[in-house]
This record gives sequence, structure tokens and C-alpha cells, in this order.
Amino acid sequence: MVFPQTILESSILAANSMDMVRIYLHAIIYVADGKRPFDESLRSEAAAFTKTVLHYKGLHCESVCVLPDHVHLLLHVPIGAEVERGLKTLRYWLSDYVERHSTQPSFEWQERMWIVSKSPCDVSAMEKYFRRQQDYHANHTIEEEWEDMMDLEEIEN
Repeated sequence: MVFPQTILESSILAANSMDMVRIYLHAIIYVADGKRPFDESLRSEAAAFTKTVLHYKGLHCESVCVLPDHVHLLLHVPIGAEVERGLKTLRYWLSDYVERHSTQPSFEWQERMWIVSKSPCDVSAMEKYFRRQQDYHANHTIEEEWEDMMDLEEIEN
């Protein structure tokens, strides 16, 4: 009898003879109260800063997409990494970064985060997905994206 793989098992790949394990996550952090602190002039610098913060928290950020009101992350996560703690730290430092480098008003983060495992085979598709986000959000809200992702991942509310 064949049993279905768990989400985490589907994200693990024996990469070479050393059996290196690769775990990938798609994570999203959301700004609260409809604020949009990441203006165009800040996005590329905020993306580089994001990678640095996550590196110090032991998470490798393969790709990042900073939008006006949320941030998409494709993370390569070592076993034992504290992902939620790393994302909470990132939110703190991004708030501080915006406050120091922008004229945008202060803002809060939603407690809600999106974190779902991805197969190593999905990495290039996720990077393509990130590149399309600007166009996608010209016609869709964050809530619509949330529902689309729930459907795509077959997660029930």
C-alpha cells in the first residue's frame, strides 16, 4: 500500500551523494490597516535588506518580492530553523528600516502570515510567480490572492 506524502516530505530532496536536505517555503508577511509603506523608491533596497536580516536568522532567501503592502519570500530553510521567529524578527527590522529610510508613516504588521512548503521542483515557478506580482495586484486584492492561494494549495478555511 502506498501512503500519500506529507507536505514536509514532499519538500525534501536528496540533492547529492551527501544527502543534503533542501526545504523550501513560500512565506508572506502582511502590513496591517490598509497601509502601503513600501513605495517604489524603497522596494529594491528593502528586498536586499530582507535577505540580510533573514541570513542572520539562519534562513536563506532565494527570492523576495516587496510590494506596497506585503512581502513574498521564497526561503531555503535548514532543518531546525525557527521560521516564525525569523519572520517576526524580519517584520520588526523592516518597520525600523522604513521608518529610517522613508517619509512613509509608521505602520503595523498583521499577525497573519502565509507559510507553505514548496517542492524544490517549484523554485523556478515561484520565482516567475514573484515577477508577476506587480501585474497581479493591479487587478486583485490581498484577500483575493489569499483565497487563490488557499485554493491552489487545496487548503480549506
